[in-house]
Amino acid sequence: MALLNRYKEISLYRKDLDIVTNIIHYPIASFVCAVISPSFITPNMVTLLAIVSELSAIWLISINLVEYKILIVLLLQLGWIFDLMDGMLARFKKIGFYHSTNPSLKGYYWDAVSDHILRLGVLTSLGIHLVQQDEYGLYYAFGGVMIYAMTQVEHIIRDYILKGVEVHQSSKGKGTKKLDVIIKLFNNIYLFYFIFILSNRIDLLFIVLPTIQAFLLIKRVFQFSSSDY
Repeated sequence: MALLNRYKEISLYRKDLDIVTNIIHYPIASFVCAVISPSFITPNMVTLLAIVSELSAIWLISINLVEYKILIVLLLQLGWIFDLMDGMLARFKKIGFYHSTNPSLKGYYWDAVSDHILRLGVLTSLGIHLVQQDEYGLYYAFGGVMIYAMTQVEHIIRDYILKGVEVHQSSKGKGTKKLDVIIKLFNNIYLFYFIFILSNRIDLLFIVLPTIQAFLLIKRVFQFSSSDY
């Protein structure tokens, strides 16, 4: 009963992400958080586990992507689950950035920085594999990594600019909300890993992902330019 109560309480600290994460990854992350929350395990330790998981995936990609593809995908999904866990655990335990009297930015910093670096690292390692396997792999990989890096820079700068600005969501219509669901899904890079690594189509990964990211980047630029911010 105590475990169930902790699970319900920790689940309140979930963020509203894409539908796949909300239905599959978050329940797993919430349950594991509920299990380990009474222990000595800290959010920073969970962040370290996420880093180790994704670094291990990068290492296996460099060795033999095709042979270890299932393990690579599992490690990447596990890294995403750990990434979801550290924030929930910190909010539940009210430690680190969420400490009531002595908040610390260290865990927040390492979590955010490691997220962006590791995702770029995974894409780069996949790009190196593609260069070795495909005649036009260099163009796909270079373009894909560059576009993804640009979208991440835009995302970070936009969040920094809008920090502290209240954005009202109540005026959004049903069509916009449905579009938001699709956009969130397209922003889930772990879903792209799952589909294209398992199908051995890294070439399509570097075509589909950059195309979608470029479209979303252009949409955000025009949306921001025409807004009242």
